[in-house]
Amino acid sequence: MEKLLSFEEAQSLTGIRVPTWRAWAASRKIPIVRLGRRVKIRETDLERLIEGGLVPARPEHPR
Repeated sequence: MEKLLSFEEAQSLTGIRVPTWRAWAASRKIPIVRLGRRVKIRETDLERLIEGGLVPARPEHPR
């Protein structure tokens, strides 16, 4: 089974505050898992979000 993260755990891993995670969940910008009243984020979805925002470094120019 895949690891599920709370918004608090996602905050501690990314530095993105809980209210932002809640807003993204409410606007369906991120996929969520509902377990009763609890809302969780799949770890792979968090990793995909990070990978999607990755900006590669520029190659170094020879001098």
